[in-house]
Amino acid sequence: MKADAARIAAISQRWPDDIRLVLLHGPDAAASRDMADQLARQFADATNPMAVETLSGAALANDPGALAAAVGAMSMFGDRTLVRIEGLDDKGLEAIEAILAGPPGNPVVAIGGDLKKGKLAGLAERSPAIASLLSYEPTLRDALRLVGDIGAELGLKPSRDAATMLFEATGGDRTIIRRELEKLSLYCDASPESPKPLEVTDVAALAPGAGDSDQFALGGAIAGGQLALATDLLARLGDGLGIVALRAVDRRMTQLLALRAAVDAGQSPRNAVDGARPPIFWKEKDAMVAEVTAWTTPALVAALAALLDAERAIKSRGSLGETMAHATLLDLARRAAVARRRAA
Repeated sequence: MKADAARIAAISQRWPDDIRLVLLHGPDAAASRDMADQLARQFADATNPMAVETLSGAALANDPGALAAAVGAMSMFGDRTLVRIEGLDDKGLEAIEAILAGPPGNPVVAIGGDLKKGKLAGLAERSPAIASLLSYEPTLRDALRLVGDIGAELGLKPSRDAATMLFEATGGDRTIIRRELEKLSLYCDASPESPKPLEVTDVAALAPGAGDSDQFALGGAIAGGQLALATDLLARLGDGLGIVALRAVDRRMTQLLALRAAVDAGQSPRNAVDGARPPIFWKEKDAMVAEVTAWTTPALVAALAALLDAERAIKSRGSLGETMAHATLLDLARRAAVARRRAA
């Protein structure tokens, strides 16, 4: 059945027993990916390295039974596993129908593209076991709602002018908006328990783009195996931004995972990068081609699990905080350096 953003937000806090699948699709790919990330966080567990299992839509088209196997698998750690599907389309319809016809099991979140009025979208609208959200590209009229909804999760109450400024500075990209609001929440000392107003002066103080370049470059440095650059960028991020750094790299790895799914389905790395939606900035394309060539799907899944584990550990009492985040990120950079040498 159709769902709205509030319904997806509620599921991200507690997955209800009657929902077997959350389908996130539509032209706004950044919104779908951001919501999938939030759904995955409730399953993050430092003691369970298999808390999230990722499958590609292309793989399900060739082996529909793979999804039923993942949904029915029992975790050796005793907890439910979230099954995440990247790039689901109508070719995966048989796999979805099979899990709906079978017994309940692990929950599934699927990211699709612009499914339009295909068979999969039709099934999602009819089935009460599916929560389906179609996300359109946001406009300036959506600024206050979009920035306000994300800000509320972080304890921020943005004014209309502050929301408009942030929306325009980020081009309405939900992923970048969340990254900026995470920084602003730290800056304003805000939390859901102690919410704070967010004004234009606050947004201007952190000037979207100032410091963003370091975070954006950090993802590329880690994924590209550039150890010296990664070390320098981590030092320049400053104190208290360990989780922000982890999530910046998480976004890069998640983007690579989607590209890798296209490569695994038969595309060349160059064609996968050129055809990415939303489009990849032209200056980043060559680097992304090299990264998607070097990283395999299993390696990316393992990297994302390591990032989730590190974030969970940082939030625990008595953790080493920044040191732990830096150690995890530099370990990933070393893995990438080895992978690039092998691919060369």
